[in-house]
Amino acid sequence: MTTTLLRAGCVGFALLAGACGSSHNNDTGPTQQQEDAAASGSVAGLIGFAQGEIARTDDGSEPRPIAGISPPASDVDDPAVI
Repeated sequence: MTTTLLRAGCVGFALLAGACGSSHNNDTGPTQQQEDAAASGSVAGLIGFAQGEIARTDDGSEPRPIAGISPPASDVDDPAVI
């Protein structure tokens, strides 16, 4: 009886451990809509987006459209230092 429970516990643990693992091979990163929302949400997000676009190393890619980005504006915050 104890060996059956031990085996069942080991199988259950192996299944749980396998289900918890993540594979970074198919990680596509954020979508364009997610990037647009992050860049439109705050000045820090907009600057981070711009820095990420400048740092891109893939020479064969075309410039990304930025029509979905609305620069954040605030009447009470001080201008951001760039």
